[in-house]
Amino acid sequence: MTRIAVSATALVDYSPERWRLIQVDSASTPELVVEAKSGAPFRYNGAFAVSRDLPDAGEILEADLGQVVLGWSQESASWQLGITLSPEISLARSSRWFELLRFTHPDASVFEPRATQLGSALAQTLGIPFAADSLAPAPPPEPEPVPLPPLPLDLGMWRMEEGADAEGGSGESRLLRERRWLRAKQRQFLWYALLIAAYLWVSIATLNNDLALPNAGTLIPNPAWLPWLGIGVAVALVLLNLRVARLILGEPDRVVVNRFEKSVAAMRGSRQRWKVSAGNIQSVYVSEQVKKRGRRPTVMHGEINLHMLDGSFRPLLVERDKLVDCLLPGVDHEADKLRPTGVNPLEAADANTALQAAGAHIAASLGDLPVWYDRRLK
Repeated sequence: MTRIAVSATALVDYSPERWRLIQVDSASTPELVVEAKSGAPFRYNGAFAVSRDLPDAGEILEADLGQVVLGWSQESASWQLGITLSPEISLARSSRWFELLRFTHPDASVFEPRATQLGSALAQTLGIPFAADSLAPAPPPEPEPVPLPPLPLDLGMWRMEEGADAEGGSGESRLLRERRWLRAKQRQFLWYALLIAAYLWVSIATLNNDLALPNAGTLIPNPAWLPWLGIGVAVALVLLNLRVARLILGEPDRVVVNRFEKSVAAMRGSRQRWKVSAGNIQSVYVSEQVKKRGRRPTVMHGEINLHMLDGSFRPLLVERDKLVDCLLPGVDHEADKLRPTGVNPLEAADANTALQAAGAHIAASLGDLPVWYDRRLK
């Protein structure tokens, strides 16, 4: 996947099968503005439809697309990249084409190679012609992609490793939760059960016997309420224990990413809890809350989420334990401190922790989806 920054607030990522325009803002969630896929309608969001006077349906069929055009506008002193439309749509909006991107610079030659590269890639994805006023020389070959850190990866309470698919090949990568999580939850369940029994035994024994209750030194107005307060605490502990039991029995302990099917499935034992395909996913989100001060790099909280096309987030992994010395081998701690906070694109070469590397692995397996890194300081 190739990613090109169009401006301070917009970038394009593309591959032979997909072309996306994304609006970025480090203070908020990136928003998918335009998406083109091979063999699928050209899709866009509501704000883009209004600004370009396009059909409200949010998509244009392949048959209604003419060609991708690139031209220099003397009036605005910019390169303009757009798409022509069928006569039916053009008649309704009184214009034969709509603008996708605009590249502004006093020197007309500065953005021409970049605009040509994006226009050619879009035309290839849509399977329509590309026309340009002035074609720049072919861009230099793209650098070799940076290899991802090898698996397995230690993610704290989770680990990521290669897994064999149904045919025995390495077509899967898996997030596996460590057994110590289950043991900790089981101990918590037993401890709550012991407290419940103790509170109920003391409270019921007090109600059934003529014991002298303390009449001073308590924080409640009437000491006779103490047994009932104990029963109330026991009921609250029962509710907490039910929640622990639900986590033990229902929380996924394995997330399988299939690079051939381009899908993600959450499993609990042999049961599948949910499954989504890459076609319904916008991007992969890696979130870390980093300790601001300290000699040792520390992540206080980490998450990997899938950003779905409908704008919702589906969690894959939540790491609540503090991870000390979390940087990958060879990463400079002082340089990592200078990384900007907020939401920013994450390239494979910029993955400094195992959690970031895991997010990059997942995105690559799902068809080179964009990866966003949400960095917060504590």
